[in-house]
Amino acid sequence: MKIALVQLDAKDTLWSIKFIPNLLDLVNGVDLVVFPECMPFDATRFIPIDDAIKNLIEAGKECKSAFIAGGYVIEDNTTKRNAVFLVHKNKIKGTYFKRRPWQDEDIKPGSSVVCFQWDEFSCIPLICADAADNPSQFGTKMMYEAIERGAGKNTPIVVCSYGSGLNTPDWQEPLQSWSSGCEAPVLICGVSGKGAAFKEDNGDEGFFGGGGS
Repeated sequence: MKIALVQLDAKDTLWSIKFIPNLLDLVNGVDLVVFPECMPFDATRFIPIDDAIKNLIEAGKECKSAFIAGGYVIEDNTTKRNAVFLVHKNKIKGTYFKRRPWQDEDIKPGSSVVCFQWDEFSCIPLICADAADNPSQFGTKMMYEAIERGAGKNTPIVVCSYGSGLNTPDWQEPLQSWSSGCEAPVLICGVSGKGAAFKEDNGDEGFFGGGGS
C-alpha cells in the first residue's frame, strides 16, 4: 500500500477545506492520503457532522485515492466529537471518533477502535492522544481491539496528530508499543512549524507542531 502523509505547517494558510482538492492533486496515484488532526475542521467552531461529510465528499470528488481527514464536528446539535473520516470514490467509507481526549478537550469520546476498508486495503485509524497513551491499561485495551479488527502486517495503524515532539521518547515509546503489540506498521501524520503554546498537566510547556511524520 502506498500512503502519503500530508504534513502541513502549523501556521500555513492551507488549513481549510477549499485547499484539500489541490493537496490531493499533488499526491494523486497513491492508495491512501492522510491529513493531520484538525484538517480541515479545527476547534474554532464545531461543524455539523452532516456538513463535514458533504464538504469532504465534494472536496475529494476528482480524487481516485482514498483519503483520511476530519476534525471537530457536532452530532445532533449537542454532541461534540473529534473525528476522522475515510473518503473514497465519493463516499464516506468509515468514521472514527477520538477515544482519548487530551487534557480539557471538550469532546465526547468514541466507544471503540474501527477498521477502515476500501478496495483491497485496510488500516486502523487513531487520533493523536489515542496513540500517545501507551503502554497503559487503556492502551492495551485499544491494542486488543485493533488486533480483533485486523491490525497486522497488511493493516497498518494510521495516526492523525496535531501533537508535539513526535521524535521524542514521549512519543516514540508509545508508537513502538503499538507497532510491537499489534505486529503492524505504524504511521503518524504530524504538523511542522511552531504552533500555539500549551502546558502539560505536569507543568511542562511547549508548542504544538515541530514535525516528525
